[in-house]
Amino acid sequence: MFAFQQGMLISGEAIMKPIHQKSAAAAILLGLSWPARAETPANVIQLEGMVVTASRGAYDVLDLPESATVLDGEAIQREQAGDLGDLLLELPNVDIAGGPRNVGQRTVIRGIGDERVLYLLDGARQNFVRGHNSRMFIDPDLLKRVEVVRGPVSALWGSGAIGGVVSLQTKDAVDLVAPGQRFGAKVKGGFQSVSDQGLGSAAVYGLLGERFDYLFHFAFRGSEDIQLGRGRLEHSGFDAYSGLAKFRFSPHPDHSLSFSAQSLGQNQQVPFNPQSRDGSGNPLVDRETQQHNFIFNYRFQPQHPWLDLNMTAYHNQVFIREKTRRANRRRDETDFTTTGVNLLNRSDLGQWGAVSQRLTYGIDYYHDQGKADRNGEPRSSFPDAESDVAGIYLQDEMRIFDPLTLFGGVRWDYYQRQSQRGDLERSAGEVTFRAGALWWLTDWLGLSLAYNEAFRSPDLNELFVSGTHFTCGPGCANRFLPNPNLDPEKAHNKEVGLRIKKNGLWFADDRLRIRASFFRNQVDDFIDTIVVFSPRPMPPLNPGPGGFTTHRNVRDAELEGFEAELNYQQRYAWLGFAYSQTRGRDKTEHRPLANVAPDEWVIQAGLRHPELGLSLGWRTRIVEDQDRVPAGIEDTPGFTVHDLRLSWQPRHKALAGLRADFAIDNLGDRDYREHLSLLKSPGRNFKINLSYRF
Repeated sequence: MFAFQQGMLISGEAIMKPIHQKSAAAAILLGLSWPARAETPANVIQLEGMVVTASRGAYDVLDLPESATVLDGEAIQREQAGDLGDLLLELPNVDIAGGPRNVGQRTVIRGIGDERVLYLLDGARQNFVRGHNSRMFIDPDLLKRVEVVRGPVSALWGSGAIGGVVSLQTKDAVDLVAPGQRFGAKVKGGFQSVSDQGLGSAAVYGLLGERFDYLFHFAFRGSEDIQLGRGRLEHSGFDAYSGLAKFRFSPHPDHSLSFSAQSLGQNQQVPFNPQSRDGSGNPLVDRETQQHNFIFNYRFQPQHPWLDLNMTAYHNQVFIREKTRRANRRRDETDFTTTGVNLLNRSDLGQWGAVSQRLTYGIDYYHDQGKADRNGEPRSSFPDAESDVAGIYLQDEMRIFDPLTLFGGVRWDYYQRQSQRGDLERSAGEVTFRAGALWWLTDWLGLSLAYNEAFRSPDLNELFVSGTHFTCGPGCANRFLPNPNLDPEKAHNKEVGLRIKKNGLWFADDRLRIRASFFRNQVDDFIDTIVVFSPRPMPPLNPGPGGFTTHRNVRDAELEGFEAELNYQQRYAWLGFAYSQTRGRDKTEHRPLANVAPDEWVIQAGLRHPELGLSLGWRTRIVEDQDRVPAGIEDTPGFTVHDLRLSWQPRHKALAGLRADFAIDNLGDRDYREHLSLLKSPGRNFKINLSYRF
């Protein structure tokens, strides 16, 4: 069931304070941001008041000047996702690069690549970056909510949010305990035919008194090689486990403390670069991936309008061990940790005549540390280095009369990065701004304007990488050159939008939601990887033949586009449409950008019978050819893929707690390739999940 009520979010935290009255006219879940997942559970019809917490507050998606998408637990369960990419792939102007191996998938938002997207897990930054590898490892079965904010938002979150923010929230005990229960358990099993993937999960949860709740959740997945439209993708299978332990204690109605520990482990045999097929230059490795997250949260909500304090402290680690199966049998280990704290407060300044005002302000600090070795010795291609970043921010939300809301924000960040050897160092400060307006011209028609800035400080690898990039024969090697003088990348995004919401259009219980947005994002000082090959020595850059590889600020880019979404819902049927378009241009080289996906349409329709607990949906995804590419990049043919979804939640008391989800992806077994991938996509996939809640 959707855990949302008008103007409020019911979550693992204390119930959030009501939002302003405009939230009462909000869109249904994903009705604006993603109609393909806007289906209502078969036994729940009335949905209002969606909120977005990735914006450092509780806002309806219609009450933000930026573009945002929210997937709740119902949408996640219905999708039966095998990895995070399955959830994000079809969101407007959100694409998955790297192919179907989950360890190589990377998110692209409005043409901005994965290393320029900020990931959050329960409010904790996930800063791990390594070329050709995924940045975020989590089983979707642990998630209750996914939020995606498209476009730059550094004024709120600091470095890294040039493309946007992907915020993941794990389940809480209160999301699972049935009304009147003090203890519960849930078991789940699933199967996907395209890779013979099996899923098993179990959870126990409960309430102790009125002040303490707990959740233990464990999941396991085992997968064979993925079947494509034609053939199969070798070395794409894996075995993975994930676990979550979460506790919350409220010693007083004004105070709430929570702690969570999340862990994932995955073992597989894959090419060293999992985004392509294995070969002589891409050897097979036995890879072990581990991710651990420890998060502590404290919230203080007294009955005072100026105090709503939230503190989050966290520590996370990504550890990767790789052992080459061929050639020299080398053994690589990569270890990356992030430790940080965020302190935030919201102050409601009250009503001043026709004006009401709310401030959100706080401080951020985090420390990154990376190290790597090869056969027990330091590995310079992933340098031993560390980084410290501190930031302070302020956001002002001002309502003038009722229809007009103004947003303003400013943030200052200071970062310092240095190699462990201490001979290379980079430090600088950056200021970013945010401004926006939302004006409801009538009770059904609204206009929005937004201006957002963002920056991304160079990561440890870009600043300090050294050693051998690749070999080119006996005595010939291309070498990395560190560049500690890199400037941060900067983005300036302008966006204008239109919103329409109408209830009771033809029937007493129907709802129509339409949103359209135009955006233009100017990104300066893009950091490029420069590869110079020479058959002769190039002293002092390289004393031997092979040339060098380094990182430089060489490009300015411009991305602009359009998104349009329509969703119509009625008690027994629904209809959706979405269109997304992005154009990207390298202003330095006067050529198209390579990271931009083609235009895409999604059309869908569905029927449901609330009394029987049944929901049936059809989705068609139409992707155009992509021939707007720079020289040397292959054009990608367009394709059309059809998907089917069926959910059943029995209403009979004897079957209470049972749920069945059935789906068919790529119904026509289409052989196709996503533009941002070198590998083909999976073929026809039959999916089934059965769960029972005690």
